Amino acid sequence: MKDVRLLRLVLAVAAACLLGACGGDPDPPSAPQAPSALSVPSPGTASAGPGLIAQLRQGGYVLYIRHAATESAQDDPTPDLNDPGTQRNLSAAGRTDAREIGQAVRRLRIPIGTVLVSPYDRTRETAEIAFGAGRPRETRELISEGFPGTDDARLAEQLRRLLRQRPSAGTNTVLVSHGFNITEAADISIAEGDMVVFNPAARQPLTPVATIGVDDWRSLRG
Repeated sequence: MKDVRLLRLVLAVAAACLLGACGGDPDPPSAPQAPSALSVPSPGTASAGPGLIAQLRQGGYVLYIRHAATESAQDDPTPDLNDPGTQRNLSAAGRTDAREIGQAVRRLRIPIGTVLVSPYDRTRETAEIAFGAGRPRETRELISEGFPGTDDARLAEQLRRLLRQRPSAGTNTVLVSHGFNITEAADISIAEGDMVVFNPAARQPLTPVATIGVDDWRSLRG
């Protein structure tokens, strides 16, 4: 009898273990997996290759450029937009950077249509050096958020509208403005002279296609 009872006990314990009551669950369910993130090219050289240049040659993109490198002096608290002496202006290095951007755009045969700029001297000069004197058109929709009396939310909405506007066929639109503006409008931070490429025709037009650093232009090939 003892042997029978012992056999029954052993069988019961074995059955319990098989059901998961002994030693933990032998095959626990997998933890829910988070959706994998979309693969987005990193800003800079990694995303600025021949494929991107070929796309830009087709036109249809909006190119947002933060003005080129500036001097260390700051804007006056109430700068006069008609007096560069009250503003932080391009440095010699910034003028060189703007010139190299323009030379690279022409060398790579990237068609440029409308060029809109903030009324500040540093944005206008960046655009004129890069794309030609008399070419840029000033608009208060791109003015620095630091200008007295500006409404940051309104400026951001105006910039988002410009980034969604499709360029004329076969061309790319250029917007030359300031760092704070693109951060407020699209949550993007860029250095002086950097360009962010947007596709207004995309389902999410404010998602950047690529960022081209100011130093990347020297090595870009199409």
